[in-house]
Amino acid sequence: MIRPQSEAGYAMVAAVAGIAVFALMALTLIEAGQAQTGTIAAEAGQARASAAADAGFALALDGLLVKDRANRWSLDGRTREFRFGAARLQVRVEDERGKVPLNLLDEQTAARLMETAGLGSGERARIAADALLDWTDDDEEPRRAGAENNYYRDRGIRPRNGSLQSVDELVQIRGFDPVTVNRMRPYVTVNFGRGSFEARFAHPAAIGVMLEGGRDGPQAIGRQRELDGQRTAIELGDAVDLAGRPLMIVVDASLPDGARAVRRTTIELTGSPVRPFVVRSFE
Repeated sequence: MIRPQSEAGYAMVAAVAGIAVFALMALTLIEAGQAQTGTIAAEAGQARASAAADAGFALALDGLLVKDRANRWSLDGRTREFRFGAARLQVRVEDERGKVPLNLLDEQTAARLMETAGLGSGERARIAADALLDWTDDDEEPRRAGAENNYYRDRGIRPRNGSLQSVDELVQIRGFDPVTVNRMRPYVTVNFGRGSFEARFAHPAAIGVMLEGGRDGPQAIGRQRELDGQRTAIELGDAVDLAGRPLMIVVDASLPDGARAVRRTTIELTGSPVRPFVVRSFE
């Protein structure tokens, strides 16, 4: 479950390196004190994977805060692989402005989102689209196929009547199920921030929803080729300021014994050397 965070950033960029150091210390202590029983061993393995995932987060932060653009991590969403002790890390940075903003949809984009999510264009898609818009508006008037408080009352659910706080919240809305939500997760966001949709490093499915031409348009096709490694992603120009831009750092840490930890943390770079970033959400 994603837990929204207050705007509490780390005081100095040097703290990023500290995260990795403490994660390595935790990894060493866990390995040294690991019991041989099956249950405790599994718990220790999970703790090691979590420590490794924290280290992967620190690596990504360090890469994003580098002043030299030539060495700064790109926002292109490609996966980087590292080793941390025995753990294998897969780390990527995603531009949240290259995703579909769930809290800023109108009827047309909501309908395109449902079609992209595999719900088609029939009654089920209309129910999900109308119910989503009803969930995020501030009134109690349901749309034709939507749902307001009267629908949810018997289900023990109180509709938000405001902005979604997490992607997981979608499962509470009429017309959505866990399979659909997981299918949408890579290209939707509740942390879009201020600004307009940015197609340069966007998910191809998001381009299909947000721009003319759909998933078969030239921009979506070109972006998919970048992700497939068929061409190099074009970097953001020097004039583009990353301060205030919400970014998701995704870390998948796995160990030889099968233990695994996945971290999805949304940060916002501030441009301040004292407080270089704030955490918007994490899971």
